[in-house]
Amino acid sequence: MREDPIDGEAVVLIVTAEDETQREDLETAIESVGGTVTDRLQFGALRVEIAQHRIDDLCELGGIESIETEHAVGVGGDAGEDV
Repeated sequence: MREDPIDGEAVVLIVTAEDETQREDLETAIESVGGTVTDRLQFGALRVEIAQHRIDDLCELGGIESIETEHAVGVGGDAGEDV
């Protein structure tokens, strides 16, 4: 997506802040590059929708520990067995 974005297509990413106490600042920064925070998750993570062509702008922001596609992170799944 980053190397070959599709015009007009958005993607949902999980963006995790380096410091959970700075999550609000990160939300503001994400919005400044055209992203929309759609949900606040555990451990300083945010569910973000952003146009594919803006991913580079998102990656350049400070204060980010990680960026992953929504489906790479199990934020609401079932382990399939009792642990």
